[in-house]
Amino acid sequence: MKRQLNLICILIFLCLGLSLIPHALMVCNGFIEGFKYGMEQAEDARKSGMTSFDAPSPVELSLWPKSLAVSPDKVFNLKTNEWVPAQHLKSLLWVRPEHTFFPTAVNGLFSLLGLIAILYAIVQFYKLINAINHEIIFEWVNVRKLTRIGIALLLSFLLMQTFWLLNYLLVRETVELEGYTVSFWMDFKAIELVLGLIALLVGRIFAMGITLREEQELTI
Repeated sequence: MKRQLNLICILIFLCLGLSLIPHALMVCNGFIEGFKYGMEQAEDARKSGMTSFDAPSPVELSLWPKSLAVSPDKVFNLKTNEWVPAQHLKSLLWVRPEHTFFPTAVNGLFSLLGLIAILYAIVQFYKLINAINHEIIFEWVNVRKLTRIGIALLLSFLLMQTFWLLNYLLVRETVELEGYTVSFWMDFKAIELVLGLIALLVGRIFAMGITLREEQELTI
């Protein structure tokens, strides 16, 4: 029984780890490259007399073609040495956010906090499995761990969706591309929401089982 439980837990850890890779790469690469780019822009701005707020900032675009039958772009295929029709669903564009209402650096903070919340949920999940392996199962301490996992995953979902919503509002305010519309729902990912609700549900089931057990022990 423990071997099967551990195998399932390893698979869950693997899936969570793989799901973290895009977030981790985005946050780390964005921080490092953004810091370098910001220093360069600050130096250029100092020489040219501009402020750092006038420098262009990279924003991620989630696009949806207005027509799937018409290709608005072309890309060069190095394998065949020819230009081929293309449609872009994801793109990175540098814009000058003179009229934006929300700084892109603050927006990135939501992504970082979402990543931290997921890491906290993974740590709590590890503690839960470790307790179960030591035959500490239907105890209130595990209910608290499940509750923390659920809240952390729900918080991560809210933070990441806030990041994508602010990014969408920023893009919609500053960018309009021919043949495309900016899409918010392409970035709507509910995996953390579903896992968080499942964790809270399992926690409530554990709590009901513990309550029933304690009631039976009192009647004996």
